[in-house]
Amino acid sequence: MLFQISAIIAAVAFVFLVFYLIQTLKSLKHSLDEITSTMGQMKNEVTQISSEVQDVILNTNEMAIDVRVKLAKLNHLFSSVNDVGQVIHELTTSVKQSATSLLSAVKQTSIMKEGAKPNHKWQTIIQGAAISFDMWQKMKANKSPHTGVTK
Repeated sequence: MLFQISAIIAAVAFVFLVFYLIQTLKSLKHSLDEITSTMGQMKNEVTQISSEVQDVILNTNEMAIDVRVKLAKLNHLFSSVNDVGQVIHELTTSVKQSATSLLSAVKQTSIMKEGAKPNHKWQTIIQGAAISFDMWQKMKANKSPHTGVTK
C-alpha cells in the first residue's frame, strides 16, 4: 500500500510539473511571437530608413557638385580680378615713372640760367611727349582679351 500511495503522489507531482511546463512553454511561445513581430516591423523600418539615407546621400553629392561648379566659376573671377590688379599696378608704376621724369625735366629747366639754349624747352616738351607715348604703348601692350579688356 505504501507503494501505491507513493506512485499516486509521483503521478500527481508529474501532472503539476507538466501543467507548469505547459504554462511556461505557452509564455515562451507568446514571447517568441512578439519578438518575431517586432523583428518584422524593424525590418520594414530599416528599409525605409536606408532609402531615406540614400536620398540624403544623393542630395549631398548633388550639393557638393554644385558647390564645386560655383567655386570653379569663382576661380575664374578671382583670376580676372588678379589680372586687372596687375594691369592697374603696372599702369600706376608707369605713370609714377613718367611723372618723376617729367618733374625732374621741369626742375632742370627751372634751374638753368637765363642764358640757356632756347632749344632746351623744346627738348623737354619732346621728352615729355616721348614718355607719354611710351606709357601709352605699355598700356596698349598690357591689354589682353582674356582679362575682358578689348583693344
